[in-house]
Amino acid sequence: MKKVSKTIGLIVAVIIFGSVTLITALVVVASISAHRDSTAEFEHLRGVAAARAESGRDEIAAVPLSALDAEMRAINPDYVGWLVIDGTYVDYPVVRGEDNVRYLTTSFTGERNPNGALFMDFRNLNITTTPHLIIYGHNAPQGGLFSELHRLLESSFLAENNTIALKVGEEILEFTIFDVRLTDITDYAYHLDFSYARAFPRFADRIDAPLRALQIITLSTCTNCPNDDARLVVQGYR
Repeated sequence: MKKVSKTIGLIVAVIIFGSVTLITALVVVASISAHRDSTAEFEHLRGVAAARAESGRDEIAAVPLSALDAEMRAINPDYVGWLVIDGTYVDYPVVRGEDNVRYLTTSFTGERNPNGALFMDFRNLNITTTPHLIIYGHNAPQGGLFSELHRLLESSFLAENNTIALKVGEEILEFTIFDVRLTDITDYAYHLDFSYARAFPRFADRIDAPLRALQIITLSTCTNCPNDDARLVVQGYR
């Protein structure tokens, strides 16, 4: 009986090990597939934008703003702007949905993808005048989207790449990064209530923004920490 029990135990262990291995493999394959699809989509979108550049260069900075808006909104009416951080792969269109859930798992072109898209907080209705903008994006496991934000934790890298550019309509909003930190979802960086007097100065003071700040932008992504509430935030001012 002992020999039979050991045999059964061994078989069960093999089955469990095989199942875990198979599940892990499927997760890895799904992650790679999502990354491949995201990369292909954004490369296509950059190509569409670059085709409208008068100089023919592939930099998004060369694209006439009105043409860029028209092209992107034809693909997705939720398009609100294009985000760039020099020295990183952050060079993507930004959407704003009816909530902060849809684009967690929906790509810019509307496809189902766990990497989602970069999306602005749905409460940021007037982008150029609202005191505080928040843009969310996944820390994509295979790279891309906001995974590159972690490089800004390195002071030497940040010193050479400290500008966030957001193209909105006919304007280019340039923000200088003043803080990069690991935090969680309770951080005051997610504050968006500016309905009372002196709300913005108090907010700016609370997050140690420069006194001359007129508008703050916060980029938010997950971290590699096991804590699901952990976040990396990058904040800039203009």
